[in-house]
Parts: sequence; structure tokens; C-alpha cells
Amino acid sequence: MIDGNSRILITGGTGSFGKTILTQLLEDGAGEVRVLSRDEEKQDAMRADLRDPRVRYYIGDIRDRTSVDRAMHGATAVFHAAALKQVPSCEFFPLEAVRTNVLGSENVIRSAIESRVGSLVCLSTDKAVHPINAMGVSKAMMEKLANAAAREIGTDADTKICCVRYGNVMCSRGSVIPLFMKQIMAGGRSP
Repeated sequence: MIDGNSRILITGGTGSFGKTILTQLLEDGAGEVRVLSRDEEKQDAMRADLRDPRVRYYIGDIRDRTSVDRAMHGATAVFHAAALKQVPSCEFFPLEAVRTNVLGSENVIRSAIESRVGSLVCLSTDKAVHPINAMGVSKAMMEKLANAAAREIGTDADTKICCVRYGNVMCSRGSVIPLFMKQIMAGGRSP
């Protein structure tokens, strides 16, 4: 329930999903929304654009449990959107995908449980279904971690954990649509 007492953390809060859910949460009357990301430039732009005292900014990385714990403390709900989402980046640097999407997600999950957060929503991708690339595999592992943690803590736990999947969001960062548009404009050739 979103109300003036809710304190919601968004990991990866400066990304496409983070910005969208942040706007919606503020419109719905959230008491406080915390943005955890490692991109200070995007945080500064967001701060200047929103100018809303209900938004608190945390510079940190989900790979670092201490920065996750600091942002998590006292939160009532979490949207875990921080991830490496670019298929080529994850293919070229698969260990980085593991460090962020798997180990970083474990940090978020464990921190949420230990902080007794009411709900944790982990964002996944359609690419986690029968994954064929490093990004899909790493997000599938994130789902496995979330499911295992939910099973471990049981249905009577303070924290409810769920995963949601969504596909290629049109023209979001990492979407293939801008690439296809460039190819069409170049007469079908790769730009």
C-alpha cells in the first residue's frame, strides 16, 4: 500500500524503469522514495528535474552490500531494477553480468530480508526464459536466487519476494528498436 508512511527503495532508480516507477510512486503519494544507483550524473539530473523532497538519493552499487544496507535501512518496499541489461555487454563481459545480476541481486535479497522489508519485487526479463545469452542466464539465476530465498524464509516471513518479467520496452535504453530504425534509415545496412 502506497501512502505517506511508505519508504520505497528503487535499485537502479535512474534507469528507464526506475524513472517511470519513481514518477508513479510520487503521484500515488509515497512518503519517501529512495534511488540507489552508481551514476551520480543521472542522479544529479533527476534531482534538478524533480526537485521533490520526498526523493532521497544514494550513490552506491548493489555489488557492495554496505551501500545496499545503507539504502535499505527502514525501507518498507523495494523495486530491484539495478542490472546489466545490454546483451552485448553481458556477452563481452559475462563475469560482470554475474557480479551485478547474480551476486548484486543476492545482496539486495538478503538485505531486504534482514531489514524486514514488506515486499521485494525483482525485475527480470523475457530473456530469462530458456536463456541463450549471458544476460538471460544471469537474470534467470537472479530469479532462482529470489525463489530460493522466498522458499527458505517461508510464507509467514515479513518479506514477500516476487519476480516479474518484461520484454523489450520500446525505445528504452537497450531497446533494439532504435537500432532497427537506424538500419532502416541507412537503407537496411548496419549503421
